[in-house]
Amino acid sequence: MSDRAESPKELTRKLLERHRTRDPFALAETLGVRVRYFPLGDLKGFYMVLKGVPFIALHRDLPESLQRTVCAHELGHHLLHGELAARTVFNEYELYRMENRLEREANLFAAFLLVPEEAVEALSRPENRGRALRELAGDYGTTEELFAIRLEAEGFDLGVRLSRFPG
Repeated sequence: MSDRAESPKELTRKLLERHRTRDPFALAETLGVRVRYFPLGDLKGFYMVLKGVPFIALHRDLPESLQRTVCAHELGHHLLHGELAARTVFNEYELYRMENRLEREANLFAAFLLVPEEAVEALSRPENRGRALRELAGDYGTTEELFAIRLEAEGFDLGVRLSRFPG
């Protein structure tokens, strides 16, 4: 897929329609992207194309929700920035940075993939009033930061700068 071929939201919608899963690991396998685990120190993961093979490396000691998030983010790079990725490596030191267009697009792809519309709608239900964002994110197996990115994309004003979330 060429750089900026379509929006992260539209791309996610088409993938969900076609593959019927929000699991980034299943999608990676279906799309021919190899996912492997390594001890990566401070690095959470990276995406690269090695000898024509798309590859996602994940830090093996990350919590499961963060592994899912990093995998979805790197899959976003594969789908949205594939041509550029053939020439460079996408590293994740600060996963939730939103200033850079490529990182913002990969974050949005991950947010639309891992946080379904029903999760956004859950915020308006009376039983969820007063629940912490972290708790709601946990209900959907993702991180608070990614949940916040999804909410901001839907127009919710959270009163925080998303680029300041810790990686």
